[in-house]
Amino acid sequence: MMLMSVLLAGCAGGTPDCGDTDALQVLDRAIEMEVKEYASQTRRGTAEEFMGILENYEITNIRTLGHDADVDSYQCDARITYVFQERKKSVDFAYRVDTDQADGNILVEYQKKMLNPIFGYAMGF
Repeated sequence: MMLMSVLLAGCAGGTPDCGDTDALQVLDRAIEMEVKEYASQTRRGTAEEFMGILENYEITNIRTLGHDADVDSYQCDARITYVFQERKKSVDFAYRVDTDQADGNILVEYQKKMLNPIFGYAMGF
């Protein structure tokens, strides 16, 4: 399982849960970076059309699979749906939300497969 991590500013109220705005912002930023990276390489349509993915994707079916109260960590899963040129692709993926014990920053780790449809759209799959 491939995971990526992104830190957010600290949170005074403990670790945010799976559907918390701060946790979802990490996923949004990852999607935005991936779309921007592949927009100029797309083999379908224009770069501007490809950037439209950022207006059409949706994260749904957010679920908390578990909460470890000892370390205040959440195990989560969700579904992301992308639409590009009337082609819709959905991917279920897992992610984890933690708080860094050293500095209090929020740490979100997610499966990179959530980004796979973006690459597929760019390469014409």
